[in-house]
This record gives sequence, C-alpha cells and structure tokens, in this order.
Amino acid sequence: NFARVTTELLSDNFDTLLLCPINEISFFSWAGGEGGIFNPFAQKRGDEMKRQLVRATIEAITAIREVHSAVRFCQIEPIINVAASELRPNEWRAAQVQRESQFETWDMLLGRAAPELGGSDSSIDLIGVNYYIHNQWIYPGGHGSVLVPSDPRYRHVRDMLQEIHARYGKPLFVAETGIEDETRPAWLRYMCNEVYAALAANVPIEGLCLYPILNHPGWEDDRHCFNGLFDYANDEGERKVFEPLGQELFRQQEIAAALRSGRERFVDRSTDTSALDWAAHVMEDLTDASRSTDLPPQPS
Repeated sequence: NFARVTTELLSDNFDTLLLCPINEISFFSWAGGEGGIFNPFAQKRGDEMKRQLVRATIEAITAIREVHSAVRFCQIEPIINVAASELRPNEWRAAQVQRESQFETWDMLLGRAAPELGGSDSSIDLIGVNYYIHNQWIYPGGHGSVLVPSDPRYRHVRDMLQEIHARYGKPLFVAETGIEDETRPAWLRYMCNEVYAALAANVPIEGLCLYPILNHPGWEDDRHCFNGLFDYANDEGERKVFEPLGQELFRQQEIAAALRSGRERFVDRSTDTSALDWAAHVMEDLTDASRSTDLPPQPS
C-alpha cells in the first residue's frame, strides 16, 4: 500500500520513474535479522528476513506497475569480497560461500533462487552496487579482518563489476561510495578509475553516485562524520564545501565526459594505495566503535 500511494504521488510530478523499493536487502537482513543492530533487532534469523524483504519488494513492484507503467526498477546491493586467512587456508570454502551470499537477493528477485517468492526477470532493470573500503574482509570477519587495497587477496572493483555484469547481463551503476576525512578525494579518484576500467572492458555502467553529499551525525553515536561534499549548515543555512573533494569531482566529471565523447581513451591511472590502506583501518575502527554501543534488549 505504501508503494502504491507513493507512486501515485510521484506520478503527479514525473513522467518516468526509477525506483528502488527496498535498499540493500542483504545488509538490512544481516543488520536486523542476524547482527541485531537494526530493527527488529533479531539474531540468527537473517535468511528469514531476507525472504520477507524480497517478497515485499516483489509485491511493491506489482503495486507500482498498477499505478505507473513507465517505471524502471533498480535493485541495490553491497558488493563484497571475502578471503580465507593465510593461517587457516582450509576455510577457503566457507569464505567463498560467504562471498557468494552477495548474489542471493538478486537471484531471488530474478526467480533464479526461491522461485516460490515470485521473482522474475522483470523485477530488475538496472543493478545498483554499493561499495566501501571495508567491503572486503578475511573470513569470518570481525575486528582486524579488513582487506586493504595493497593486499594481494584484495579484488579490484573493476573485476567485481565485470563479475556482476557477466552473471546478470544488466546495466549497472555505483549507487553509493565514499569515505571519511582527508582521503575523500583519493577514494573518488580510485573508484572512478575502477569504473573507467570496467567501461573499457565493455561493462555498461551508467554512473557513479557519491554518498553522502552532506556530512551527517553518526548513526548511533552522533559523532560529526566528515564524509560529504558539504558540511553542516550554519545559522544562515550556508554550508562549507570540502574543496579538495569538489575539485576532484570536477576533474572526474571532465574525464568522464571526454571518455564518453571519444575525445580520450582510457588510461589506467592506478595510484599508490598506502593512503587507502590507512583509511581502511580507520574506517574499520570507526565502524566497530559505532556498533559496540548499547543495543536495545533482544527479543526472547
């Protein structure tokens, strides 16, 4: 019902709609059904929650199409890489199972898995991927497990994008990517270069979206997160721009336009990743700190 009414409202203002009924079902299912850090704060019920969210998405798609026929649906999920520890190489199979879990939501929505949920190819027009520096880790996870870009087990984002396209044959876009503090320009430069490399390998990528545009309070600890292009507004409603990121954004827009027009050909601009290695550990510490705060009582 919510999807139907929202679409009726949007239809009054837009002829064409691009909608994502539920963002990051995989992460939502882990956070709310497995890790107990999001509502409904359950544990060991992630698979159940994922199936329910897939069902909700499919029913929302049906309701939306009853209101507005010219709708394209994007389904947005995190992309990850999970590697076995060098000290425990016998865990490589378990690490691979965890890595492949990133495909479950898309497979369900497309009817390739759990067809009783009603999935079909028409559920996805465009695949969105979210990628952050802590999206790669050593099995089974936990503090100190993040895979840094200089690690030989780290997967290039370009290869991950190619894998998604080869599996589904759908156009892609990077729906979320970003990082905190002074590394913001370097991260954008790295991610854009990976997208350009994937485009050069004939992967249809429609765009890259920075997340967030505005600095914001932490989800649980209210700390001032310096991860956007604009800072908090002052009393007059003005916001300072983080100039290094703004300059890098402008530069990458120029490169993208030149590549799109054919004025330039792709040149791999891979750079020193030491700053990104450092940022990976910082982000891991910040994430761990935010998730170690007191949680609501667990359901019995």
